[in-house]
Amino acid sequence: MDLSLNIVEGGPNVRGSILRTNQAFLELVSEKTTLDYGIAFASSQFSTVSECNQFREVWVESADEAVQAVEQANAHFAESNLTCDRWALAEDQKPETIEPALLAAGFRRDDRVAMGLDGWPVPMEPSDQYRVLPARAMRAAYAEVCGKRASSAEGDARIEVDNERLDDHRLDAFVLMDGKVPVGICSLFQVGDIGRITDMFVVDAMRRKKAGTAMANHIIALARRLTVSVVCLEVRETNEQAIAFLKQCGFVEAGRLVEFVRNTQNQ
Repeated sequence: MDLSLNIVEGGPNVRGSILRTNQAFLELVSEKTTLDYGIAFASSQFSTVSECNQFREVWVESADEAVQAVEQANAHFAESNLTCDRWALAEDQKPETIEPALLAAGFRRDDRVAMGLDGWPVPMEPSDQYRVLPARAMRAAYAEVCGKRASSAEGDARIEVDNERLDDHRLDAFVLMDGKVPVGICSLFQVGDIGRITDMFVVDAMRRKKAGTAMANHIIALARRLTVSVVCLEVRETNEQAIAFLKQCGFVEAGRLVEFVRNTQNQ
């Protein structure tokens, strides 16, 4: 099967798919409210998890509107005694229009690389060292790895978020086991004909030992069985090691996504 994505730099297919699935993923744990300049996602239950409190699909046409958008978002979150910790721009929003207002409000820019498969790759050389098991049947192991990924500020709340998302029928999550020890997690979130890889994490001690290869082979094979039209993910622009690995897996770059994160967050 040919995915026929026709991926080119800046192409809308993969970038738009990532934005769509990000929003669907947030709807599992946050309350959605449409404001004048974007969509607010707020969660009193997970107030310490920055991912759960953000302003997305932001669109402004001038510097004045950018300032108004910041004021409106701050007021909306303050009504629930929450703080908006992340801004994600609409697909065609120019960062230069809104960046000064967000920098002045205490945010920093966080560029992401959108990546997608432009065809089904030949699986990389596997290793029989690992087993990939369904996370729903391995909740304790899944939570253990999630805990190693969570920041100290988010603590147990982040693990609760991951566990709550685990029950969504569109999410196929897995734990990578090295014998009886959980060493990684990966998941595929299906929204319509989009297969979005939302997690691919390996504990530090197991990196460069084909653990990532085992997960990538598994999740791509699953996407192929589900006959999705788009397989995509996003990664920080500064994470050169991850980008290089994903290219080895068959992913190609498909433009950039711009977000802004509070300077107090280690996102």
